[in-house]
Amino acid sequence: MQNWKLQVSLQAVALLGVLASLHAQSPHPQSSTAESLDLAVPAPLLRETRPFDPEIQSDPYRAYAAFTGRGDDQSRLHTDLFVPLISDRQNLLFSDIRGQFLSGGGAEGNVGLVYRHMVASDYIVGVYGFYDVKRSANENTFHQATLGAEFLTEIWDFRWNGYLPEGGSTQAVGATAVISNGNLVVQNNEERAYAGTDAEVGLLLWRFPQYFDSELRGFVGAYHFDTNSPTAESIQGPRVRAELRSFDLPFLSLDSRVTLGVQYQHDGVRDSQTSATVGVRMPFGPDRRRHRRMSRIERRMTDVVVRDVDVVTQSTPTPGGQEVAVHAIYDFEIGSVTVLDASTPDLPDAVANATTDSVIIDGGRGNIYLSQPIEVQDGQQLLGGGLQVKGADSGIHATFGSSVNLYGTDDTQAVILTADNSVISGFNIFGGLHGISSDLPGGLDDLVDVLIFSNNVTGAAESGFRFGALDADSIIAHNRATENGGHGFDIEQNEGLFVQNNALGNAENGFDLFDNDGEVSLNRSLRNEGFGFFADDNSGNFDENESYENGLSGFDFLDNSGSIAGNLSADNGLQGYTFARNNGVIEDNLAFDNGGFGFDFADNDGTVQGNLAFDNGDVGFDFADNLGLFQENIATGNDGAGFDFIVNSGQFLANEAIDNSGSGFDFDENAASGTFSNNDAVGNGEFGYDGTNNGTASNNTGSDNEDGNDTFP
Repeated sequence: MQNWKLQVSLQAVALLGVLASLHAQSPHPQSSTAESLDLAVPAPLLRETRPFDPEIQSDPYRAYAAFTGRGDDQSRLHTDLFVPLISDRQNLLFSDIRGQFLSGGGAEGNVGLVYRHMVASDYIVGVYGFYDVKRSANENTFHQATLGAEFLTEIWDFRWNGYLPEGGSTQAVGATAVISNGNLVVQNNEERAYAGTDAEVGLLLWRFPQYFDSELRGFVGAYHFDTNSPTAESIQGPRVRAELRSFDLPFLSLDSRVTLGVQYQHDGVRDSQTSATVGVRMPFGPDRRRHRRMSRIERRMTDVVVRDVDVVTQSTPTPGGQEVAVHAIYDFEIGSVTVLDASTPDLPDAVANATTDSVIIDGGRGNIYLSQPIEVQDGQQLLGGGLQVKGADSGIHATFGSSVNLYGTDDTQAVILTADNSVISGFNIFGGLHGISSDLPGGLDDLVDVLIFSNNVTGAAESGFRFGALDADSIIAHNRATENGGHGFDIEQNEGLFVQNNALGNAENGFDLFDNDGEVSLNRSLRNEGFGFFADDNSGNFDENESYENGLSGFDFLDNSGSIAGNLSADNGLQGYTFARNNGVIEDNLAFDNGGFGFDFADNDGTVQGNLAFDNGDVGFDFADNLGLFQENIATGNDGAGFDFIVNSGQFLANEAIDNSGSGFDFDENAASGTFSNNDAVGNGEFGYDGTNNGTASNNTGSDNEDGNDTFP
C-alpha cells in the first residue's frame, strides 16, 4: 500500500513537470498559468510588472507575526515571528522564530536563519537552517537541526528539507502489554526522534484578483524518516496539500495575509493523517510610507518556510525490553493466553476448551451476548479486556485490550459459572440469573482458592454474585452489584477475604453473608431495599464497612462472636445496627440519622466500646441486659433516650448521654453484680438517670437535664 501511494505521488510530480514544460513552450511567455488554463482572468491583473519604487528601497520587507491554528489528531497553535535582519529588494536575510503548543500536552520551539535571493525578478533561491527543541506529550525533550533549500517563482515551488536529531535520542515512555510467543508480556518502549527528509513541488492553480487578490496553490510531495533502532519501522509516504491565500486585506493592513489550508498524508506507522489550518499574518509598523502593495514575486520573498511542523518522534519497542506480565494488583502471572471476542463462534465452548493459563475476552469488537453460561475451568484465569498488568521485574504498568460487556439473555442461567482455583476479573455483566455464581445444575457449589475481583454486575434476575462456601484462601474484592433482582452479594459462608465491594440499589440486601468466619472490610452498601449488610452469624471480622440509605437496618446480625469495628451506618430506614446477641467485640462504630435505634441488641456478653450514636429517630443504644463490658460509648441528639436497657450485671463505665429527647440513661436496675461508674448525662429532655441501684455505682455526673436526676445513685 505504501509503495502504491508513493508511486501516485511520483506520478503527480511528473504531471506537474509536464505542465511546467507546456508553460515554457507557450507562445505567450508573459501569460500566467491561470491564463494558459483559460480561467478568463484579465491579463493586466495576473502579472504585476511595477517599476522599482525607491521609497520602499530602504525597507522593502517588514517584520510580521503569524498565528496559525491547526486541527489534526490533536489541536495545535503555531506562532511565527518573521524578523528581517539584512534586506534590499533582491536579498533578504531574516530570522524565523516559531512556537507550537499542543492541546494533548507537549510544545516545540524552532529558531531559524533564512537567506533568500531574487534573480532578475523571475525566481528566488533560498537556503536555511533551524534549531528545534521539542517537549513531547510523554515529557521527553528532543533536539534537532533542520537544513533546507528552496526554489520559488510566481507559479512554482520546489523545496527540500533534511532533519538531523541529536544522535541516539531515546527516552523511556509508557510500556505496552503484548503477546509474544503465546504469552502475555510487558513490552518496555522508548520514544525516539527520527532523522529524515521531505520534498515537495507546488503549483499556482488559480488566482482570484477580485477577491483580496487571492490565490490557490497545490502541492505534492513525499517524506521518509527512520531511526537506528532494530525494532523501529521507517515512516514514509506521500503528502498532498492545498492553500488558499488572501493578501493585503483592507480590514487588516498592507502586507497582511490570511491562509486556509488542508493537508493529507499517509504512512504505515501513523496511518492516514488529515489536518486543516487557519492562519493570520500581521506586519509590524505603520503603513504611512508604503504607497503600493508588494509585487507577487516580492510577496514570495516573505513566504513562510515550509517544513515538517515538528520533530518527528515515535514510540518504539525497546530491544530486549520484554518482561513477564503479572497482574498490576494481585501479582499473579498471566502466562500463556487465548484471546476471544465478539467474533468468536461459540465463545462458552472456546473458554471451556482453552488450554492456556489465561483466557482474555476482549471488548474491541463490541458487546457479547450469551444464551449459555461461560463455565470457568478448574485452575483457569478468565480475564476481561482492559487488563491492568505490570512487568515482573521493573513493575512498570501497561494495559491489554479493551473493556468488555457481557449480556446474559437467559434469566434462568448465570452468565459466568465459577470453579475451584480460578480467577475471574474485569467484566461488565448485564442480565442472566446471576452475574457470577457457583450455582451449578447439581446445586450451590463450595469454592476453594478463588479470586474474583473488579467485576460489575447489573440487572441480574436474582442476586448479582451467588456462591456457596468460600474457603480461607478465597478473595472477593473490588466488585460492584447494581440493581439486581435479589441480593447484591449472596454468600452462604465466607471464610476468606471480602473487601472493597459495592452494592447499590438491589431489590433485597446489599450483602447477604449468611455466615461470616473471614474478613469483611471496606465494603459499601447504598440504597438497597433490604438490609445493607446481613449475617446470621459473625465469628470473623466485620471492619470499616459503610451502609447508607437502605430500606431496613444498615447492619443486621443474629449473633456476633467476632469483631465488628469501625463501621458506619447512616440514613437507613430502621436501625443502624441490630444484634440478637453480642458475644464478641463491637467497637468504634458510628450510627447516625437512622429511622429507628442507633444500636439495638438483646444482650451483651462481650464488649461494646467506643461507639457513637447520634441524631437517630429513636434510642441511641437499646438493649436488654449487659453482662459484659459496656464503656466509653456516646449517645447524642437522638429522638429517644440515650441509653435504654433493663439490667446491668456487668461493667457499665464512662458512657455519655448528651442532648437526647428522652432520658440520658433509662434502665430498670444496676444489679448486685453490676458496676455503674463514671457516666455523664447532660442536657437530656427527661431524666439524666432513671433507674435503681443494687450494685456498685459511683461518680456518675450530669447537668441541665429537664427532669433532674443529674447524678446516680
